[in-house]
Amino acid sequence: MSVIEYLPSQGDETLEALLGETVYTHQRKRRHFCLPVGNKGYFLAFNPRGSKMSGMTERQSIYCDGNTLRYYGADKRSRAILGGLEPLGGDHDAFWVLAMFFTELTEEDVDHLEMMEEKINNLELQLLTNKGAAHSELSRIADFRKALLTRKRYYDQLGLIIDRLAEDQIGVIPEGVRRHFHALGQYLRYLLQFVVDLREFVTQVREAYQAKIDIDQNQTMKIFTVITAVFLPLSLIVGWYGMNFNIPEFGWAHGYLYVIVLSVAVCVASFIIFKRKKWF
Repeated sequence: MSVIEYLPSQGDETLEALLGETVYTHQRKRRHFCLPVGNKGYFLAFNPRGSKMSGMTERQSIYCDGNTLRYYGADKRSRAILGGLEPLGGDHDAFWVLAMFFTELTEEDVDHLEMMEEKINNLELQLLTNKGAAHSELSRIADFRKALLTRKRYYDQLGLIIDRLAEDQIGVIPEGVRRHFHALGQYLRYLLQFVVDLREFVTQVREAYQAKIDIDQNQTMKIFTVITAVFLPLSLIVGWYGMNFNIPEFGWAHGYLYVIVLSVAVCVASFIIFKRKKWF
């Protein structure tokens, strides 16, 4: 006989009678929790991975005692995992099934996070090597931060639930299953730290790209400054020969050529000096 029962939603008429008025009222106000129900079991709730975590509509709940695991929710992935565990339920108690459920729920998450890390690394290379980053590439930074924030909240809530089950304040979970919950809690803390590190990586990518923009802008301003400095003496020459004084070169047959040669010589000399000083 299966220890797993599927119920469509938290609005089941027997739920209040099962939990008692205090626990039933308390659970309706919170998005995730793990609460003891008398001295016989636990009632817990959490949002599935990838949900917006902003409301109660996507929340899934589980009641578990030694004999029965009741699932309240419509998440397809969770139902598929429980369906795979159902044939094993007759050989183990419901808490073992619950431990296996959370194990399978998170066992592929390291692979997903490593794939996300690779995507962030590729994005960094694109932003730092391309001359002009496309708007779509820049918007991916915000997308990664949003996705990682959702992951962080997901592992936060699962970690709190698993730690409560590992502590087992009412003493109804077998010792071997409690050790499994403890190991699972360690694994969730690793996943949470992985997500925190990825969020820091995304921040570093954004800062590195901003630094690249600043360097490019500084280089552009440096070039403009050098050009201005090279041709600034020409303004002096123009102002000098534009004065209302009797300058001898005005009556000289080669005066016009002289001014041209002087201007070119000044520009070339300035360019050579700046180049030797490595100012550009």
